[in-house]
Amino acid sequence: MTLYYGIKQILRSPLKSILFLLLAGVSAFLLVLGSSLWEINRTMLEEFEDLFMTVGTVEQKIDHVETYKIWDAGNGYEYGQRGIRGERIPSAVMDFEGAGYILEAKQRPNFGALVDQKAAAVSHMFMIVEATPIESGTADESFPMRAEKVLAGDEFELKAGDIFYICDHSMEEARSFEAGTTYIMMLNYVGMVVHGSRVEHIAPEDHVPEFIPVSSVASHQYTMEGERVYDAVAEAEEEHDIDIVTEGFYETERGKRWLEMAKTRDYLFYTVPVTPTDRTELLMPFYWKDAQISSGRDITEEEYAEGKPVCLISSSLAVLLRKEAGDKLTLPLYCADYSPTRKEGMWVSSILNAEGKAYPIFHEQEYEIVGIYTAASATRNGYELCINQVIIPWNAVPENSWADHIAGMGYMTGGNTSFEIPNGTIEDFMAAWEKQGVEELEIRFYDNGYTNLQTGLESRKLMAVIFLASGCILALMILCFFANTFITGQRQRIAVERLLGRTKGQCAFSLLTGFFLLAALGTAAGCGAGRMAADRAVEATEQTMEFDEAFSSAVIAQADTEEIEISGAGQKADAGTAVGAGIGLLLTAVLIGSGFMGQALRKEPLQILGELEE
Repeated sequence: MTLYYGIKQILRSPLKSILFLLLAGVSAFLLVLGSSLWEINRTMLEEFEDLFMTVGTVEQKIDHVETYKIWDAGNGYEYGQRGIRGERIPSAVMDFEGAGYILEAKQRPNFGALVDQKAAAVSHMFMIVEATPIESGTADESFPMRAEKVLAGDEFELKAGDIFYICDHSMEEARSFEAGTTYIMMLNYVGMVVHGSRVEHIAPEDHVPEFIPVSSVASHQYTMEGERVYDAVAEAEEEHDIDIVTEGFYETERGKRWLEMAKTRDYLFYTVPVTPTDRTELLMPFYWKDAQISSGRDITEEEYAEGKPVCLISSSLAVLLRKEAGDKLTLPLYCADYSPTRKEGMWVSSILNAEGKAYPIFHEQEYEIVGIYTAASATRNGYELCINQVIIPWNAVPENSWADHIAGMGYMTGGNTSFEIPNGTIEDFMAAWEKQGVEELEIRFYDNGYTNLQTGLESRKLMAVIFLASGCILALMILCFFANTFITGQRQRIAVERLLGRTKGQCAFSLLTGFFLLAALGTAAGCGAGRMAADRAVEATEQTMEFDEAFSSAVIAQADTEEIEISGAGQKADAGTAVGAGIGLLLTAVLIGSGFMGQALRKEPLQILGELEE
């Protein structure tokens, strides 16, 4: 019966009832649409945090370009240009307030580790020989020498008694050699073949190699600050001098160094580069997917943080060492090199320290090979990995344990210095960085288009806030207005029902039934429409989006574009959100309606009738 009177009350004021129904539906629609879009945006941002990673690289800029000339024995002077950087800037400048790092910027060295297989098989390199000239003369063209003794080198390359040819190919004033004198030298082959009047009897198709003699036994040891460690032998060394072997020569400081170099010559061929890092994706080939795990798994975040003895190795090194994922690999580390990586391998200027000794092992432990990776054969852009690269957690090696074993020093480049910051914080980072006043470094960011995505989601978030605010304000205004209208217009009915003996509760229930019924119908319709509209909004943005792999601006690098599938599939409006908004709106209607009803019921029936007569 109460429901009957409630419906009858609605029918007495059809226009007012229809208007309330429509406006209640509109407010519910806005509330559900806004809350659904807000929730969808929040969920998508959480998912994107796992899908995207913002990496920055640091590179010291070219200070100026200079023209240089080099002498070529066959062509005379050749000219070229090269970029020159200024004073080396240490990675410590990247430690500044406001950076907000997830993983801080570090200049990574390559550690040299000895393995039991020849990892850099380059023929006719670094052979150390005692030799005498076939005749006296100048090495301004291919000059014949006889190997008297091979201190370091394979027999198939050169053995005692063999005739070989040297040339000071890049020296304008070539050195002179005297017959009957024994010289010691390191022979390097750089791809040239013999030439000149002394080799006219050799057919070009024989491809007889020509060697460049190297006579330096200087150390190239550095401190952690990038300063060259003092070496008395290097200071006294003349650039173009070449050592003569006489009685007692190997008792001298230079002679001892030649013997040490000969003894450890094979280090260079049995050395693999080991790169410490805090995350695999900080190495740009992995970030760009040019290098990917082909067997096993990646090193986990916990293993990186705790410095577990685990590693990744290249597929070529796995074949060379006959290793598989899960096998063990012992890495005796003996030197560190901060120079840019070379794809072919790790070649330091000298394996001797400032004391004239080969670098001893500074850290050795057994690692588990958790994964094997394959790197694409890309152009040499300064970011490539070495052919036989090993990757280990930075914390697996005691911090700065290599301080007295630095055999090479270089500038920060994108290939050896990188960091990670939270997604969407590039502008904050750059604002803090610009306060440091360091202009010699270029910082590039790569985020796979996250910044573009975030801009779109922030726009949708703003729209959701507008819908939510509009829905809330409209709902309050509508409920207050119509609650007052419905109840104030029924004061006579309230007074009559009270005089007929009805309780306040019965009167309230009788009058508010119609109000609540209209509110419920409008809310249900609006919630359903709001949910469908939210689904349509998501479907409208569900498409394949093409982003630069690097967000483009003055400080963010450009990279080749790549299609990244960012789909709204599965991102539907949650039914719980619509139900929650509807329940909230109905509870608000109950509270507002009950409030107005309670105020009307405070007055006695006769008082109400008296006010109506006035």
